[in-house]
Amino acid sequence: MKDKKLKGYLQQSLGEEVQPKRLEETIKLCTEIVREQEVTRAEPRTGFFHYLSDVFRFEGIPIFGLQAVTLFIVCLTIASIADVPKNIPIFMPLFVLAIIPAIFKSQYYGMSEIEAVTRASGAQITLAKLVLAGAANLVCITILLCMEVYLQNSYKEIGQMVLYCLVPYLVCMVALLRLIRLQKKQSLRICAIVMLGSCICWGMSARILPWLYETSAVGVWIVTFLIFAMFFINEIHYIAEMRKEGKMYGIVA
Repeated sequence: MKDKKLKGYLQQSLGEEVQPKRLEETIKLCTEIVREQEVTRAEPRTGFFHYLSDVFRFEGIPIFGLQAVTLFIVCLTIASIADVPKNIPIFMPLFVLAIIPAIFKSQYYGMSEIEAVTRASGAQITLAKLVLAGAANLVCITILLCMEVYLQNSYKEIGQMVLYCLVPYLVCMVALLRLIRLQKKQSLRICAIVMLGSCICWGMSARILPWLYETSAVGVWIVTFLIFAMFFINEIHYIAEMRKEGKMYGIVA
């Protein structure tokens, strides 16, 4: 914008009853601002791991705190009952349930639209939260397995116990990611119902389908693990692609 044109515009806007000295100062200041805006400065883009550390500062305590509380309740329950490995899947959806408040926070507070237009993009925010949640889940699952081995006083069924942990976890995570992508207003409530319903379903399967937890059925668990691991990896890859393009993951609700 030319100085004369800017001066005329300001004079027209401010009117005639202004101090000439103040008017000249204002015109000079506005001219400098306009000229600075004409120069495009290439700002360094924030790396993902640096951004992850920033998200950890705000979301780390809620995520790891809820996981620790869930782990304590699960371990206390396991220690107080005559536990057997087939009961492990009953508790796995609870660890996914514990990350729901952090994952759906923006939707709950009506901030999805703001996340969609931020420089970090909604996909990067979601991916960062999933990385933190995955790390917390991995720690909890490891501790739970160690406790199971201690209670069973045997390493013979460690392979089966790992599958009993991972298969229900992956099933619930795939369901969670699907609900995040849909981004409906009732997704948070539906997700909580799905996780609690999963606990009931796995509990019923341990009673109604005892053959599913025998050594001969390990092949079924491996196939199920591979299928849902493929779905999970594919969804994480999709989120990463959305992050690169600076897009929102899912629909803005």
